[in-house]
Amino acid sequence: MDKDSEIIRQATWDDDNVPDWIDNIDWDKYEQLAAIGYKPEQIAMYYAINKAEFMYFYMLFDSKLKYHYDRGKLLQQAKEGIGMMADAPFNSNTALRLDKTRRRIQFRTAIDDIIYGGF
Repeated sequence: MDKDSEIIRQATWDDDNVPDWIDNIDWDKYEQLAAIGYKPEQIAMYYAINKAEFMYFYMLFDSKLKYHYDRGKLLQQAKEGIGMMADAPFNSNTALRLDKTRRRIQFRTAIDDIIYGGF
């Protein structure tokens, strides 16, 4: 195995090489904490996990911690957006909020496309 492949392997999530505390995480609750807006470091504190160790595993490629964190935020944003879509035709304030939400999401997506190349 070449040096670059080994580095990538070491920086990638591996279900067979995770700490024991992973089993103590309730993924639904974890996603809810992310949806509320808690930072990953705060979620580590909630679960009484060493912050440095938690962040190490959070930052790995294909991290299960990062996936569920992002999923929790997405589900909440989608729920709010879907609710606004239903109310927008009947409420001008909601229509304005929906437009701002769309623009914010489009802006964030454009930034991510520029920085990360669209993936």
